[in-house]
Amino acid sequence: MKDPAMPEGRWNPADQRHMAGAFQDNRVIPYEGIIVTDMSEEQQILIMAIVHEFLALWPAEPLRHRLKQILKHLTETHFCWIGGFGEDDPFYYRIQSPVALFEFDHHSGVFLTNKEPAKYHIHTIQRLPNGNDYGRALRELLRPR
Repeated sequence: MKDPAMPEGRWNPADQRHMAGAFQDNRVIPYEGIIVTDMSEEQQILIMAIVHEFLALWPAEPLRHRLKQILKHLTETHFCWIGGFGEDDPFYYRIQSPVALFEFDHHSGVFLTNKEPAKYHIHTIQRLPNGNDYGRALRELLRPR
């Protein structure tokens, strides 16, 4: 799943295909893939089901607010896929909008023995994109002037 045609910086040994991985706090990540609202209604429902899975442990009221915020930006939400489509094929995907970023990747091993990405070795990431990690925008609003 490391394609030589990938642009520089699109793959690294530690995070592999993840763009928002370790030490990437507040990174502004370029959009890749297709806009979700260009997909069929059935596909859009699947995308939102994936988003809901990432947020599954959130309490009901924050979850409701977060999903509303994500839906508000659905016309600006991109879906990117790298990898195969077969039952045994590893893959990577990213769902990204101005207000949400979710990544899923099958990794090769660092301490594990799999030299190639494997379906049993999964990394997921959830961030607030475009420099908003850790409430950065809120902190700026509250900063004394």
